[in-house]
Formats: sequence, structure tokens, C-alpha cells
Amino acid sequence: MENNKLLQQLILWMVAVALIVLVRLRRKEQGVGLVLAYVINLWLIHWFAVSLYVIPGFRNNDPQVVGLGFEQSLYAIAGFAFGSVVLTPFFFGLFSPSNSMHVLDRNLPRAYMAIGAAAYMGLSIGLGALPSATALLATGQELVVVGLGLCCWQAWKERNFKLLQFWIAMTLLMPFITIITRGFIGYGAAAAFSVLVFVSTFVRSRSAVLVGGMLLGYLGMSVYVTYMRDRGEIREAVWGGQSFEDRLDRITNSVKTFEWFDLSNDQHLRRVDDRLNQSYLVGLGVSRLTDVGGYAHGATLWDALLALIPRALWPDKPMAGGSGNLVSEFTGVQFAAGTSVGIGQVMEFYVNFSTLGVVIGFMIMGLVLTTLDKMAAGALAVNDLHSFVLWYLPGLSLLQVGGSMVEVTSSAIASVIVAYAANRYLDRMQRKRMARTEPLLATPHLAQMHE
Repeated sequence: MENNKLLQQLILWMVAVALIVLVRLRRKEQGVGLVLAYVINLWLIHWFAVSLYVIPGFRNNDPQVVGLGFEQSLYAIAGFAFGSVVLTPFFFGLFSPSNSMHVLDRNLPRAYMAIGAAAYMGLSIGLGALPSATALLATGQELVVVGLGLCCWQAWKERNFKLLQFWIAMTLLMPFITIITRGFIGYGAAAAFSVLVFVSTFVRSRSAVLVGGMLLGYLGMSVYVTYMRDRGEIREAVWGGQSFEDRLDRITNSVKTFEWFDLSNDQHLRRVDDRLNQSYLVGLGVSRLTDVGGYAHGATLWDALLALIPRALWPDKPMAGGSGNLVSEFTGVQFAAGTSVGIGQVMEFYVNFSTLGVVIGFMIMGLVLTTLDKMAAGALAVNDLHSFVLWYLPGLSLLQVGGSMVEVTSSAIASVIVAYAANRYLDRMQRKRMARTEPLLATPHLAQMHE
């Protein structure tokens, strides 16, 4: 009976997703993949692992607790769908996207990528210790995603499909780069995923997108279960300060013993359920708060608002990135020292205002993210890359569905600052470049050659 109820909820979850997709297709709405990426991220940590519980004989956590948490994620996706397809049309008219076509600066995509790479290096060598630097550099490295995506878009726009394949190949390397430099696959995988979803929005063949997405999804899950098998040894090599050659040897050994994801392999299923089943944590929170109370009544959301104030202006600001001990506080579960467990947006909205908080919170998320998605698409349609970055970069910060709202708001405000600063810097560099070029073109002989 429980399995039947869970199966029904799994189907209803996908119906809500289908509603978002069908309405957007029917309205022929432009987008740059922010809504799609958000839904897939939410699906990955709430739907996929839970679906394993309909497999006969699989029981890794208490199914009833998993069901409690998954029910809240169903309310979440329903609220998101309502905000996206119903509320957005009423509020989108408040914004007026530019309709004037801009001259495309072909250097901008690579320039954004270079700035993002510099931010990544700065964070890696410890510059994040400066006030507000961590948020700015962490957001700044997202410009790698922006740059790669725009390089793919530019190649597609010019019908240079070999170059497009090159940039996609570079994108697929990102998880391996973050593994070998930091010992984490998460950031690289999330970055690659965001670029690929962005690319899917301008590829006209829906069947190619669907088939390609399924194949890449299966490959990604296979990479994940293999990485989780060897994660301890990989991190020991990276964090232990071993040479890049030794790190490569460790990763090469993992590749040689690569495991394709197998639904009949109980170890694979447990690796997925142990780390990607956010619904189980939500269920623990629902069960505990229902029994003993202790709702936050908006406290963590107030912290998220205060997190908008940069630490450079408020040096003693108590809020910090990450979920801290929030998960332990609301579930009663104590985790091993050093273990980072994200509260996730579903749980955070629930622990503040119960199911009503989940529904309203995700309605707002659907409204905000869909608006950002449309505005970024409108800017891209007229080659206004500066405006595109100003809308797209904050949208990327909202994709942290497994983190805390403090992380979302702090990175959102940092993304606005980073986008504005990067645009100002690149504008200044472009003016200097043009100033050096104009005197040369003023020479009659060179001017004729230019013509």
C-alpha cells in the first residue's frame, strides 16, 4: 500500500514538471535554462533517490520517513510550477527587456571565462580570507560557466559546429579539473551541468536534446557512483599535497575500474541514496517537528535577508555560508565532525512555516527564477551580453537547491556585484583597445587596407 502511494506521488511530481514544460512550449517562451536546471536539480535530490524505493527489496532508510519528506517536495514542485506558469506572466510586465540589437563583441565570452578562471585560482590560493572575498570569488568563478556557455552559443550562432564540439568537450572536463585541484566533484559537475542545460535551449532538435540528455545523465550517474567508491583515496591524494602526477595516477586507476550505473547493484543504489536523498532528511525534520515542535518561525529566512549585507560593511556578521548545524537542529541527527550536510530549500521553508511555507516559498522561487530566465533570454536575443550576465549570474545562485537560503542570498548579491564589476572592467578594456586602434585607422594607407 505504501509503495502504491509513493508511486502515485512520484507520478504527480512528474506531472507538475510536465506542466511547466508544456506551458512554456505552448507559449513559446524564451529561456536560457535557469528554470530547467532548477527543476532537474530539485528532481535529482528529491525524486531520483526516492524512486529507488519502488524497486522490490530495496530499503536503505525508513520508507515512511522518506515518504514524509518526499510529500513536502511534491508540494514544493507544485508551488514552483504555479509561480512559474501562473504568477510570472502577471509580474513580468513590470520589466521591459531591450529590443534594440547590439553589436556582438566576439571577445566577451572568453573574457568572462578568463575572469572566472582568475577567481577560481584566487579562491584556491586562499584569497577568500579577506572580508567578503569568499562570496565574491566563489561567485566570480561562476563566470567560467557564463563564458563557456557563451562560447558555445557564439559557435552555434556562427554555425561553427567543430568549435561548438570543442567547447562542449572543455565543459565535460570541468568535473575532472575540480577533482584533481580540490578533491570535489560537486562544483565541476554543477558547472558543466549548467552549461549543458544552457546549450540545450538553443539546439532546435528536441529529440536530440532528449536523447543526448538521457545519455549524459546516465554517464553522469556512472561517474558519480565510481567517484563515491574512490572518493576517500582521491581526497587523500589531493588534500595530502601529493603531486599532480600522483593525483592523475589515482584518477586514472578509477577510470580503469569505471563502473556503469546498474539498478541491480545494491551498492550503487546505496551510494545514490546516502548522498542524494534529500527527502529522507526532510522527512526526519517533518517527523521531529510534528512530535516536539520547535519551528524556526522565519528565523533562518531573516538570516538570509541579513546575509545580503556584505561582510566588508558588517565585519562581525554572524551569518556564514553553508547550513551549519541546521540539519542536526531540526532533525535531531548528529553527523560526524567535518561532515557538511546542506539543509536544502524544501526543508528550510518547512522548518520555518510548515507546509504552507514550502508552497509559498517555492511559488516565489518559481516567479523569481522564471523572470530572471526570461530577462536573460531577452538580452541574449539582441546580443546584449552585458545585460545577459546581469540577469543570468544571479539566476545561477538560485540553483543551490540543496543549500541554505543564506548561501542563496549572499551569493545572489555577490553575483550582482561581480557581474557589474566585470562589465565595467571589460568596457574599460574595450575602450582602451579601440583607442589604440583608431589612430592606426586614421592613417589613409591603413584605412584603405582596413576597408
